[in-house]
Amino acid sequence: MRGQRALRCAGLTLVESVVAAFLFAVLLLAALALWDSATRIHKSEIEIADAQRSVRYGLHQMARVVRSAGAGGLSVAQAVLVRPDPGLPGASVPPDGDYDNVVGGTITDLAGKDVPVRAGTDILEVRGVFDSPLLALDSASGCGSCTGPGDLTARSVTASGHVNDEPPRRAWFSEIDSYTAGASDRNPMFVLVAGNDDLRPACSDGTAGLAPRPPQPSYRVGLLTAPARLAAAQTFGSVDFSDPLARELSTEDPLDAPPPSDAAARELRRVGILDDVLFFIDDTDPLHPALARAVRRGRRFDVVSLAEDVEDLQVAYGVDGLYGSDGVVPDGALGRLVAASENDPDPEVSTRAGGDEWAPNVAGERLFATGDFRSPARCPTLRAVQITLVARSRDPDPTFRGRGASGLHAMNSPGSARGSGALRYRRRAATVTIGLRNFGSAG
Repeated sequence: MRGQRALRCAGLTLVESVVAAFLFAVLLLAALALWDSATRIHKSEIEIADAQRSVRYGLHQMARVVRSAGAGGLSVAQAVLVRPDPGLPGASVPPDGDYDNVVGGTITDLAGKDVPVRAGTDILEVRGVFDSPLLALDSASGCGSCTGPGDLTARSVTASGHVNDEPPRRAWFSEIDSYTAGASDRNPMFVLVAGNDDLRPACSDGTAGLAPRPPQPSYRVGLLTAPARLAAAQTFGSVDFSDPLARELSTEDPLDAPPPSDAAARELRRVGILDDVLFFIDDTDPLHPALARAVRRGRRFDVVSLAEDVEDLQVAYGVDGLYGSDGVVPDGALGRLVAASENDPDPEVSTRAGGDEWAPNVAGERLFATGDFRSPARCPTLRAVQITLVARSRDPDPTFRGRGASGLHAMNSPGSARGSGALRYRRRAATVTIGLRNFGSAG
């Protein structure tokens, strides 16, 4: 009897087994939920780190180019454009014909395909000698009158002793040869030659009433349809200075038509490969927009993606004196035009329309006209460019309710760049102000 009672008490009852299994299942589900939460947090952290990296990389690439806008001798209106040159195809920017908050815009790539620009974003266009060296010229080199097709030569060492090419320490000839290796009739490049003169001496010596600016030389632009042969023969090859596209780039103002004929060039000072660069948001995949760089090759652009999941680009231009017709006198600096207030406290920029010398950085401001970049004496008054990029995580995060989940507002953005508000993303934004070294005060 005692043995039977002991036998009944040994082992687990059914109820105890069910309770143990239930507790184990609860612990397992809790562990799985914790693991899933940790995985999602880890994924979100990786994606937001990627977004931050995209913003930093994009701003770095843009700043490198913008800082050198006009390198080689271009005028300020040709160096930084706020609307496309009507004589140069390849960029369509409705509805207003300028680069602010473009809707329905396209950039034509080398294959002839129209790459869509994300609605509500800006386009930034800058020109100059960016990705290859500038070479010095002398009386024994150059392009003669530079009025038609002809050879353009450069010497390793000029008559004044300036060294253009000295491998391996300064292998600039081979660097230009490599950069122009893809030049052809189908994908031509442009060559900029600048004179040893100053078209605006009152701007460079300060007598125009502004701080002295760097000299503004005369310049010509020619079309290059074959790779340069500088390392082998000290020549760029045949360059056509009468090509219609090249002559559009030779005017002081992109809105001006080229003259019927060009006078013969005089003393030339330098030469380089001219780059016409656009930065825009490629909306080919609306779920994953990308910051893209487009470099002009004749009538089309070589489009390359720089950073993925960048949804907005906004640009403001800092002009000393703001609009040329508003009576604000240039004072050598960019700043506020109205006093700071409790609702508008920043000492440098204002959230009021027309409250500072930046535009269009708030709603209600109009984009500059080409003439606003110059004083009445045609001295450059454009001092800096301000750029804001907004990037987001690659995948939406339905549980995120923090700042930027439904979008981040930048400058005068209309908000259409953020897309549908039904999807929540983790976003990061950054703004950089870039001074223009070729149009600031000399010295």
